Amino acid sequence: MLSLKYQIFNLLKRIESANRANSFVKARYQEHVAAYSLSNYKKRIEKDGILQLSSKGIHRELMVRLKQRSKQLRPKKKGDLHIFLAFPLSNWESVLPLALAPFGRVTVFEWRSLGYDDQSIKWLKQRDSMNKAMLEDFHKANAENPVDIVVGYVSGYTTDPKILQKMGEAGAVIFNFNWDDKLGFSGKMLGGRWTGPAALASVVDLNLTNAPDSCIKYFIEGGLAMFWPEAAQSDIHKPYDLPFEYDVSFVGGKYGWRPKFIAKLRKMVINVTCFGNGWGNGPLSDEEMIKLYSRSRINLGFAGVGHSKKLMCLKGRDFEVPMSGGLYLTQDNPELSLVYEVGKEIATYKDEKDCAEKIRWLLTNRDEAAKIREAGRKRALNDHTWGKRFEDIFKLAGVLQEGLD
Repeated sequence: MLSLKYQIFNLLKRIESANRANSFVKARYQEHVAAYSLSNYKKRIEKDGILQLSSKGIHRELMVRLKQRSKQLRPKKKGDLHIFLAFPLSNWESVLPLALAPFGRVTVFEWRSLGYDDQSIKWLKQRDSMNKAMLEDFHKANAENPVDIVVGYVSGYTTDPKILQKMGEAGAVIFNFNWDDKLGFSGKMLGGRWTGPAALASVVDLNLTNAPDSCIKYFIEGGLAMFWPEAAQSDIHKPYDLPFEYDVSFVGGKYGWRPKFIAKLRKMVINVTCFGNGWGNGPLSDEEMIKLYSRSRINLGFAGVGHSKKLMCLKGRDFEVPMSGGLYLTQDNPELSLVYEVGKEIATYKDEKDCAEKIRWLLTNRDEAAKIREAGRKRALNDHTWGKRFEDIFKLAGVLQEGLD
């Protein structure tokens, strides 16, 4: 029998006004936490006199770090590397082994397929066993053929820093990326350590973040970090020769301020078709989602983090939609200007009214819309493939020979 508390919670979830109030409170809280955390790290940067590093500075410091290892790696040709990849598979992560395959042998440790469920309430009882299995698999792979690189999509919640430290001592260069460090950099204390990437910052050779401002957090915690946003896989995220079926579509969960935003667009007679958890059409498979980008004249995006629309970050869809040949209209996140020429390669909106006006203009001016769509795909193919992302950091660390494919 369900508890009274759980029954009340489910009832409130069905009440639209209660959902909106809950989302508003969560958004303000998340914005406060993110601003407070970043402000504290900026103060510590100023107090300690730590300078943010350029790409050359990161390369220099990374070389100093790696030269302190007892085992020195030599750069190899593309195709000759041995990479140990550790991650949990939810959906998009399936591109990672494919993206890394051209660089050489990829040993994959995907713990959910091995029965370790990091989303279970019993996770803390499984975590040490999973970490032990991860290290054993690494040592086995390293004995067969020395591992040059470890690529992780891990955090303090899933991975003991001592595990990564031992991999580094064995001679591998450790890379780890995180897309949620504006809010969850430290996380909370659970099972003796912080759940966020802060717990691993100092033992990772190069921390990778999609938030430029977050780099200082890693520096303060004793690590190196660089801006390294999401990307897309060109043999997966590709255009389909399909007729337009929708004027405007959106794929993503129905939560936070999204439902209210969509409702306002519809009141302004903008026909938006939504897919994903919570929407009437339900979720799509990965292939159906990519085909939808070609079937839609405009693909709508949101940049908000969690329940907030003020706190924004780059998203995987920022790269997947343009590479798939879709015309992308998303929230006006200032960080998009770091990866696109806004207005020429993608379009952005400031609020509901501006979004409606942009939609009407794009639907009316179809030749201009086609130019943006084409320019966005060209930019994504040139600059935002997973292959290029990995090649850049492997060369930066000196494990991949320059100029050789």
